[in-house]
Amino acid sequence: MYIRSIVLRKQGLTANLFPSSDPANAAFTKQNVTVTTTTSPNEPALVSLPPLVDDLDVIVRGRMTASKVVEPAVSGSPSIWQGKSVVVGDLIVWEVIAKRAERKRLNLFSNNAALIDCTFDLELGTVAQAGAAVTGSSCTALGKGWFLCRVEATATASASSNWQHRIFKDTGTHPYVGDGVSGLHIQRSSFRLNGGANIFGSAENLSSSGWSKSAGLTVTPNAALYLGLMADPTAIGGDPYDDGSDALVGKKLTILGSSISTTSYYAPLLTGMTGMVATNLAVSGSALGLSTTGYASYGMSAPIATMPTDADIIIIEPGPNAFGAQETPLGVFGDATYATHYGSVWKAILDCRARAPSAKIIVNGTYSGGPGHATHRLGRINGQGNTMDQFMRAEREVCQALGVRYVDISQSGIGYMTSTLYMSDELHPNAAGSLRYATYCAESLREFVRRGMFVN
Repeated sequence: MYIRSIVLRKQGLTANLFPSSDPANAAFTKQNVTVTTTTSPNEPALVSLPPLVDDLDVIVRGRMTASKVVEPAVSGSPSIWQGKSVVVGDLIVWEVIAKRAERKRLNLFSNNAALIDCTFDLELGTVAQAGAAVTGSSCTALGKGWFLCRVEATATASASSNWQHRIFKDTGTHPYVGDGVSGLHIQRSSFRLNGGANIFGSAENLSSSGWSKSAGLTVTPNAALYLGLMADPTAIGGDPYDDGSDALVGKKLTILGSSISTTSYYAPLLTGMTGMVATNLAVSGSALGLSTTGYASYGMSAPIATMPTDADIIIIEPGPNAFGAQETPLGVFGDATYATHYGSVWKAILDCRARAPSAKIIVNGTYSGGPGHATHRLGRINGQGNTMDQFMRAEREVCQALGVRYVDISQSGIGYMTSTLYMSDELHPNAAGSLRYATYCAESLREFVRRGMFVN
């Protein structure tokens, strides 16, 4: 038998009257028995804290149901599929619930029976639709980073096809050289014909043997947390959380700025993220105030006179040109004309207020170009004897004085030290920079809403 310990106590006392509680101790007399220190089959053990926390997290927040599909560490076309037959004229609805991991682009593909080639961006919620059989597609946000990727198509032949879920890198298509660790999450894939039931087997477990996988591709089941209880606080008796997004949808936005604010960079992403409707009056190469170089003066402020009077939100992006290209005189705090940078920020805010009295005015602060830029960067002294940080400070000080909301874009991570990451030419945002700018600006707007931006 197994004896864990031996204890003898007097009533009301805690001390063990035996010199030891260990049966193997020499203090105990053994008669016709041997005592061996060992481990019993029923050895109790404390459950470690991490599993308890993980289990509780699943119970409260959701189910661990999403598979992670991971690319191989070789050149290839990482994909996972099931072969299914269709009949010409069949109406196909293919729906996949997915979430980005290291990769953010999911491609749904078929090259037989119904030509489908739709690529879903699991960060922006967009879809690039291709394939002759495709009649419609959509990418719907479900919350918590999950998207419902939907393809509608009509079979053009009676045949079998491999209905493939393919991983794409941020740019390009197949093949590519993977790293063996990057992938994306798929919670469920359903394939329906003519309004019928899903004909994919193991629809919520892509690691099963029912799914065919390209060479080297791996699938880990239960690797991500799908939508759970906390995704809808009302389900547990709480109030729904309002992050400010709803208040921005449909708001009329006017943008004044330099080339950075034109439709080539962050502006379209910002409207897509917020649902605002934009009138973009940004002018490439412009500044708000007086130019002392060959550039035309007041190119950014001139459109104020014709901008919509019913604007709900006005974003002014003074930009780096006032310092670097136009070399507007810096001026001092208290200036109130377009003759100086201090004055032009002040005057532009007052003119916007006069033109659109109900609009909420926001100034997006200037960030520095990279060390490789000739003029628009920190560390340079311009022809007026000023430095870029002085222009940045002027924008902040005027906003603080006038009670205008200020979004410090440099705090998004875009700036002098990150030009190779976020700039295409040591100044203008590349794709990653545009996304970072728009994301930071969109969240700043939501924060302003939460703090009462639209409360009169």
